[in-house]
Amino acid sequence: MKLSNATWPEVETYLKTKNLLIIPIGSTEQHGPTGLIGTDYVTAQALSEAAGEKVGVYVAPPICYGMALHHMAFPGSAALKPSTLLQVVYEIIESFKKHGFKKFVFVNGHGGNIPTVTAAFSEVKSSTDTSVLELINWWRLEEVQAYEKECFGDQNGFHATVGEVALTMHLSPEAFDKIPNTQFKIERPKHHWPMGPSEFRAVFYDGRMESNPGLATKQHGQNIFKIAVETIAHKVRTIAES
Repeated sequence: MKLSNATWPEVETYLKTKNLLIIPIGSTEQHGPTGLIGTDYVTAQALSEAAGEKVGVYVAPPICYGMALHHMAFPGSAALKPSTLLQVVYEIIESFKKHGFKKFVFVNGHGGNIPTVTAAFSEVKSSTDTSVLELINWWRLEEVQAYEKECFGDQNGFHATVGEVALTMHLSPEAFDKIPNTQFKIERPKHHWPMGPSEFRAVFYDGRMESNPGLATKQHGQNIFKIAVETIAHKVRTIAES
């Protein structure tokens, strides 16, 4: 149920019986030499829309840009400062609240967004606000992590992971027609955090973080998609009925 495909009378009717909205959020950033720049918002949007259909709730258009300043030494990446992203998330929530939405589930595809989105939730809740605000980081779902551990062991990594590359292979197979299937050596360099763009590229020179995306396949992506959708749908249904 895509909000972008609805008319305002349809939304008005929806709000007579329901008040939950799913909001996908991701990033536009490099994902190593074999991963797609749109990975984080593409996965968040697809998972959100599939879960929304299962539960019968609207899904807002995705927030395609996130806090990805550390990726800015790689061409094609774009980022928002934490203060900018906080304001964007805050104002989106406040906008939808004015119409009667009271429960918001953010399905997130990018780890760098977590502190800022959580801070935006705190701003929303700083008064007497009674909104329900939930952040679901799909790659951190226990069910997803269990599958990845079983299939990829310690080669999944932390960025340009096997799981997220596999999921985009399932969602955007045509994009991988031009990308060679390459096996990568796992490197675990010492580093501190946070890192600036030049620091990040110096340490993680090809954009990966301890991952071997060469293990990714469309079938793994399909399996992860199914697991994540079922888990997210269950969480959303529970929140909607509470």
